[in-house]
Amino acid sequence: MKKQLQQLLDRSEFIRAYGFRVVSVSKDKCILELPHRPILERPGGIINGPALMAAADCAMWLAVKARLGLDKDALTSELNTAFLAPAMGEHVYCTARILKAGRRRIYGVAECHGKKGNLFSHHTVTYVRPE
Repeated sequence: MKKQLQQLLDRSEFIRAYGFRVVSVSKDKCILELPHRPILERPGGIINGPALMAAADCAMWLAVKARLGLDKDALTSELNTAFLAPAMGEHVYCTARILKAGRRRIYGVAECHGKKGNLFSHHTVTYVRPE
């Protein structure tokens, strides 16, 4: 499944610029890497907030795909973000976990962190399955 999800990312033009890499995936969890690039930095060398939010949303999207199947889809209906610490000069990892998957809605959390586990942001995410 990891290889198929990476191929999906590589084909998806809307997120290609981030260079996301799938680190690991299971039925309810996906870990995504956002490689450090100077273009993602805001003044002061801090990775910009929208990049962290994109990582959280993308990691959850892949967790949903892993759970439902690549041919099934779900759309982000809500994303709440708390920025906890700056990400500076390092790759960012985002771990997304599905907490509950209902018939119409899927609830989860995502956390962006450094390789050593230092937390940058916490996200709650709701996806809706189209009818």
